[in-house]
Amino acid sequence: MPGTLTIKNVNGNTTFQSSLQVVTGGIIGVSRVSGERILNEIQNSFYNHNDIKSIFELEDNRLKIKPISRVDFEAAINGHNTDIRSLAYAYYLAINSSTSHYVDMTLTYETLNNRSITALSLPAKTKGLQADNNYGGGVNTSYLGGTLTVVVMDSKADIGDFTYAPNGVQYPRHSTPAELLAHELLGHGYGRVIASATFRHEDAVRMSNLYWRARNYHNFYRNGSWHGTQVLLSKASANQIPIHFQK
Repeated sequence: MPGTLTIKNVNGNTTFQSSLQVVTGGIIGVSRVSGERILNEIQNSFYNHNDIKSIFELEDNRLKIKPISRVDFEAAINGHNTDIRSLAYAYYLAINSSTSHYVDMTLTYETLNNRSITALSLPAKTKGLQADNNYGGGVNTSYLGGTLTVVVMDSKADIGDFTYAPNGVQYPRHSTPAELLAHELLGHGYGRVIASATFRHEDAVRMSNLYWRARNYHNFYRNGSWHGTQVLLSKASANQIPIHFQK
C-alpha cells in the first residue's frame, strides 16, 4: 500500500509530503519506464483478448500495476480456455499480492536499476548485456521480503531446451520479454514467496510453456534441460500448469 514519507526541512522541522509515496505490494516497476514496459508485456500476453487486456492498468504513479477486483477479473476471463484463464489468474494473484514483486525491464545497452544491482550484488553501472550473459535473459531473486526480477527485453541468449512437439527434437531460440516475465516473475517469483516446492525449476518452465500456449503456440515447448537444475521434464510434465495458478 502507498504510504506517506516524512521529509525533514533544513531548519529542523519535519513536514509531511503527501506527493512522495512508498509503493509496496503487488507488481512494481523499478522505474516508470519499467512500469510501462511491464504493463505492455502483460497486455501483449493477451494480445487478441481485449476483455482481459483491459483489466490490466497502471496506478497513477506509473510504477505499480493497479489491483484488480475479483468481480472484474471473473467477468474478463469468462468463456476463455484454461490456459488463458490460468495465465490471467497468475497475474491477478501477483498483482493483488501483499508481497512486493519489483521488476526491472531493461535492454542490453541500458544500465540496470540500482535495486537490481543491489539485489544481485553486481558492480555499479552493470548493463543489461551483462545480465543477459549471466542469466540467459532474466533472473529472479529474493528482495526486501518479496522478490526482484530482471528481464532483458532484447535478450540474445540461446535457450537450447525448446522442443518441437511433434517429434521431440530440441533446438535453440531466444525468449521474448513476455515469456521471460511469466517465467521469472510468476514461475520463480510468486512461487518463491508462497514456498512452492517446485519454484526453482518446474514452475518456471511450466509458466514459459503456459505463456506460449496462451498465445496459441502449441507446436513447441521448453523441456527444462537447459534450465536451473537441468532436470528434463516429459512433455506432459512440462505442459502442466502450476497448481496454484490453475483456473
